[in-house]
Amino acid sequence: MMYGRQKIKIVFESTVLQKNFYIKNTHSNIRKLNRLFPVAPPFIVVYVFRNRTSFLKVIHKKKAPDWLVAYVPTKSASIIYVYNNKEKLTTNKVVSQILLHEIAHIYTNTLNSNLPDWLKEGLSVYVASQILRHSISAVDWKKIAPKDKPFRHVSWRFAAEHDGYNIAGLIVMFFVRRYTWTKFIAAINHRRSIRFSITSATLYLGEKFECMIADFKKQFVK
Repeated sequence: MMYGRQKIKIVFESTVLQKNFYIKNTHSNIRKLNRLFPVAPPFIVVYVFRNRTSFLKVIHKKKAPDWLVAYVPTKSASIIYVYNNKEKLTTNKVVSQILLHEIAHIYTNTLNSNLPDWLKEGLSVYVASQILRHSISAVDWKKIAPKDKPFRHVSWRFAAEHDGYNIAGLIVMFFVRRYTWTKFIAAINHRRSIRFSITSATLYLGEKFECMIADFKKQFVK
């Protein structure tokens, strides 16, 4: 199928149910992201699996946590894999959020493929409205933000075990509310030639990092 100049393809395992829902929802999510991002991937392919073994094989993993139901290869600007797990994807709303989250990764990689994992995940969590809590425990904050610098020298795997997805989403939400979506995306795009950091972003946006992070902690760290 074509949407504007974009080619969109959805490939199902034969036993997958709700095919029409996946098709309609994918297209509606792409329309939303086309309005949000200044770039758009030329084509998107969504593979939907009913069988977990098939899903793990195609993403080249022998084992994966139970919560993993979707995957975008690192820096991919076109491919999404979804495991249609009815125990995890319990409602149409959840499926819609998962699809939007993963498609947002495609748009983010198209904008700047060099972004750190926390920012890619934070953007997708924010866009897909998956922020579940508007507070961060002091314990989790200390683990993912040594010396009050979020995700610095902290692997994403470790951060994810300490509320990393929610914290990353809150940071993106805070940036958007403070500077607007357009300015935040411009800051991300501006740093595409070198490694993006939260400190470099605040400098680009004309603010001292220490002032920004102090306000963030006052609002969210409890």
